[in-house]
Amino acid sequence: MHSNPSSFFRFLCLALLSPCLAALQAEPAAAAAVSRAEYAALVARVAQLEARLNGLQTQPLDTITQEVLAALPEQAKGEANLIETVVAAVKQREQEVKFPWMDDAKWAPIRKGLSVEQVVALLGKPTLNEPSLRKWVDFVYTYQGRRPATNKRIVGKVRFRKGVVVDVEPPVMD
Repeated sequence: MHSNPSSFFRFLCLALLSPCLAALQAEPAAAAAVSRAEYAALVARVAQLEARLNGLQTQPLDTITQEVLAALPEQAKGEANLIETVVAAVKQREQEVKFPWMDDAKWAPIRKGLSVEQVVALLGKPTLNEPSLRKWVDFVYTYQGRRPATNKRIVGKVRFRKGVVVDVEPPVMD
């Protein structure tokens, strides 16, 4: 889902400059009234932005995003918060869909004596279903993945003997 940082920066520049371009297209007479000094200033600004863009291509995307958000005018910062809120909601939804078991509340009722079907009903299908080398365990359901929001690796295990839970290792969610 990570895109090229230069594409991201170009998209943000276009989004910020589009109202100005729309105003120029709406009023052709006003567009013709641009002085040479204004034109030279715009050309210099474009050159400055292009030079900065070339330097940004090697920076991580998170650093670029922070710089762009800091450079936004005050009226646009509310929109940036909206964008951050939408991104956080998308990441949360992705976690709920891909990793429904990444919730402390879903692990709370998991205890010794539950059947395989009850565990699957509470946590969903495991990421791994593997046999165990331990004599007191027949197989292990491993629930593992990375939180989309933080990229932190989360692992939980449920061990079964004769079709019932004999040990639970809930994940550390933080």
